[in-house]
Amino acid sequence: MSNSISRFMAAFGVAAMTVLASSPASATLHGFCTPISAPNCVDNNTITPIDSNPPSFGFKNSPTDAGTTTTFLLEVLIPNNVLNADSLSFSIDGTHTGNATVSSSLVSLTSWTSGFLDSYLGISAQPSNPLGAYLPSTQAFQASASGYFDYQFNFGAVTFSALTDPQFTTTFALPVGSVILAFYDDGTQTCRLHPHPSCTEDWTATANSGGLLEVTDFVPCADCVPQNTPEPMTVSLFGAGLAGAAAFARRRKAKA
Repeated sequence: MSNSISRFMAAFGVAAMTVLASSPASATLHGFCTPISAPNCVDNNTITPIDSNPPSFGFKNSPTDAGTTTTFLLEVLIPNNVLNADSLSFSIDGTHTGNATVSSSLVSLTSWTSGFLDSYLGISAQPSNPLGAYLPSTQAFQASASGYFDYQFNFGAVTFSALTDPQFTTTFALPVGSVILAFYDDGTQTCRLHPHPSCTEDWTATANSGGLLEVTDFVPCADCVPQNTPEPMTVSLFGAGLAGAAAFARRRKAKA
């Protein structure tokens, strides 16, 4: 076998190994609301609306690979037109997570406005999360948004199963139109020869239809009912009526 053929076969072998190492994971992540019985919170091949704020939610892997233990990253995408969207500070509590409470960490002072989320984060993940999978849903509430500021939360090790899927709560009310996604380390690596030999961890991403979208404004308490406030003219007329009634009563008393 000639040297050129040997080099070709060697290169082909390395390339094949690289392709195998970077094969996309078959599983995906899907968000859900908690309690699971929450109305209007159904993953039906569209991004799932969260009808509580502050939100309460969780993530599961699908198809379910019960017992999978892995590193879990939570991503909260804040519309970039929101006031102070690049300087928020809040924490999220986790149940069935390695880290019980995690403070927000802004990924970049430059918002995500194009391409894929894994590229923006500097990781390799499947399935792909293009900006266009989420921005139109956000723009229904935030028409001037052109992207997101990403706040990341590393919750450490989680174990997926019906009883131990990670669940989350926060006391921070998210801006309407915010999106919640997640990633977990799928245990493989993508290795490349160029521009220099390197390997990066592969991550399993949230399905494009499996993200969570905040659709509800902050409500200060569950039992609060908005009260109708009388218009100024109505108040004036009501006051005049009371004054007239008082005068009429005085006149009747004087004649008695």
